[in-house]
Amino acid sequence: MTPITAHEPEAELLSPADVDKDIASFTKALEPKKSEGFTQAVLMRKEIRQLIDSLLATGLFRDEEEILTRALQTLFIAVSPGAQR
Repeated sequence: MTPITAHEPEAELLSPADVDKDIASFTKALEPKKSEGFTQAVLMRKEIRQLIDSLLATGLFRDEEEILTRALQTLFIAVSPGAQR
């Protein structure tokens, strides 16, 4: 097996704190993409799309975001004993 060697042997190594900062930065940068993919997958489900369209048709909600926000808040209250109402 060939040993792994540094690409830039004269470069300063990153400290553990530097690595932690880099990982935090990468994670933060990728979160929107991950959320976007998850959201699209959920919203593309036929039964979810029908529910959202029906709720929008009632005129009680401004948009999909309000529907999803209120739905999650309602679910939290329903399944979390002692949740603030």
